[in-house]
Amino acid sequence: MIHYARCGQVSRRAHAELHLNGELQAEHVFTREGFDDLYSILYQKRAPTHEVKVSPLRMVSGFQPSSGGVPQAPLRAHYRTGKLVARQGQDFLGNRMILMQNSDCTVGVCHTETQQEDFFQNGDADEVFFVAEGGGTLETVFGELPYLKHDYVVVPRGVPYRFRFSSPQRLLCVEAFRGFGLPKPFLNHRGQLKLDAPYNERDFRIPTQLLTDSVVSPNIVVCRNRTLSQHSYTEWPYHVVGWDGFVYPFALNVHDYKPKTSTYHLPPTSHCVFEAQGFVMMNFVPRLVDYGEGAIPCPYPHSSVDCDEVLYYVEGDFTSRRGIEQHSVSWHPAGVPHGPHPEKYEKSIGVQRTSELAIMVDTFAPLCAREEAEVLRDPDYHYSWNTKEHL
Repeated sequence: MIHYARCGQVSRRAHAELHLNGELQAEHVFTREGFDDLYSILYQKRAPTHEVKVSPLRMVSGFQPSSGGVPQAPLRAHYRTGKLVARQGQDFLGNRMILMQNSDCTVGVCHTETQQEDFFQNGDADEVFFVAEGGGTLETVFGELPYLKHDYVVVPRGVPYRFRFSSPQRLLCVEAFRGFGLPKPFLNHRGQLKLDAPYNERDFRIPTQLLTDSVVSPNIVVCRNRTLSQHSYTEWPYHVVGWDGFVYPFALNVHDYKPKTSTYHLPPTSHCVFEAQGFVMMNFVPRLVDYGEGAIPCPYPHSSVDCDEVLYYVEGDFTSRRGIEQHSVSWHPAGVPHGPHPEKYEKSIGVQRTSELAIMVDTFAPLCAREEAEVLRDPDYHYSWNTKEHL
């Protein structure tokens, strides 16, 4: 997704034999868009097709796939996900909660303290995780990917993986059903990141250490067509000895993102970090703010009539909101005017820097709320713009 990469041992040519210790290695071609887009080729001791049991899996969690959401009145919403308590005995998958969804994506959170034993393979979507708290290693069939607090961790569709960590994790979780990647304006016509892009290839981290044979889980939980199933093998089925190509998991730390600044306020799109079919992702990082004469650094009130706006507040002093907590998620549906709380707008004049860190998802198709998330909703948020002097 970023550039060609290679790890371990591969054959001299694609689709040619590779022998190790006298044994022929199985070639496993991992493709996108059928066979016409990016791909990687893995070489492993055995093809991962020797399942001995497949069974449906039903989980009591907000991630359990559903066919739709709850019809939503056009109200601004606020989910206090900082109050979400990890379910004891439930791992990463059991503690995921989808807050909202449409035909292009889901947006949710995960607070987990229990190690993940079985690997998970999302056959429906590319997945983007923002690590609000925690760190560890993402184990994948492409190898180990260490990750840190405030990393984006991106897992391509169909890649088995599991999180291994040493402290509780808080993650923002985004699924992209129709493709995901770097914004086209950041790339030159040959596919290299431009010099004025907010990051370059050196900022991305990819697996460089293959998994060892100490992986013991013989099970992979698969999500396909929003149905979960558990696939069991006689042994771990992905003994990979090498791979190369353009499809692989990667990590990017948000603090390596170079924000744009201006004399007067720039639109949120100037803070874009990733794009997908049907939505974009942006991040607001600590930075210098607007410095023109009379500039108002706080975002202007606006009506985004073609997209829903979801904002995850990671940490810091949030320029435009009061009553927002760490890990809060706000949702402003298309067509409903929104913007800073009145007193925040005026107080921002003369401010030179902002310390806020927040992640935003803007979708072009309407989102629907998930019923499970209603327990986290702040019922008064839509009316929080009304102060005594404005009533």
